[in-house]
Amino acid sequence: MKISFTLLAILVTLSVIIPFLIFVLKGLNTSIKKEVETITKQNNLKYGYKEVWNNKFIGITEDNTILTFIHLKAEDKQHENVALSEIKNCELVTNYKSDKNKMNQLIRLDLKLTYKLVNKKDLVINFFDTDEMYMENYEMNRVKNWKDLISNKLQHPEALKKAS
Repeated sequence: MKISFTLLAILVTLSVIIPFLIFVLKGLNTSIKKEVETITKQNNLKYGYKEVWNNKFIGITEDNTILTFIHLKAEDKQHENVALSEIKNCELVTNYKSDKNKMNQLIRLDLKLTYKLVNKKDLVINFFDTDEMYMENYEMNRVKNWKDLISNKLQHPEALKKAS
């Protein structure tokens, strides 16, 4: 009897908490999307490939000429528009920490864009950082997909020339 009452109490509690969390997270994501839309409309850019997650946005314009990255932090906004024709290389940068049980824990996950001009500093796009969020949410798959997409655009510059 005590076990069934406990299970019933847990189920009732979860039935209240889970929908509440879903609505809160959905509202947070919607406000981020609205802010990203405002920023992108100011630049008059339309995106063929785009993705919004957590407090970040990444996209490539329909004409495949500009990569945009927006990171909405509590204290400031990081907003980068990069012409794909200026990029020489794109690579995945990971940082792992090994604990005493020899388990590897992902600390940081970045996409590093190297410019063709030597005097221009490399652009590092952060996809995951344990200082901001402790739980990885498919960021490894996300960063690999974007690396492949950007590398593909860089290997086929004729698509970029046709667009310009």
